[in-house]
Amino acid sequence: MENLLKQFKALSKEDKLAFMKEAMPHMAEIFANDPPKMMAEMMPFCMNMMKSKGIDMDRMRSMMKAMMG
Repeated sequence: MENLLKQFKALSKEDKLAFMKEAMPHMAEIFANDPPKMMAEMMPFCMNMMKSKGIDMDRMRSMMKAMMG
């Protein structure tokens, strides 16, 4: 895991985004297999990570709603 993270950190911003686009469908498949586990484990982790980076969660929610229609 540490080696993968080290490789990811070495990527350019563009390559990091491209990697995330490729990885997200695989992550969604894992989450779809066990939604309660995803909600219990990943949502608190994601919320804490976003807050620790100073991201305004209310603004993020409103931006997502606007994009989704």
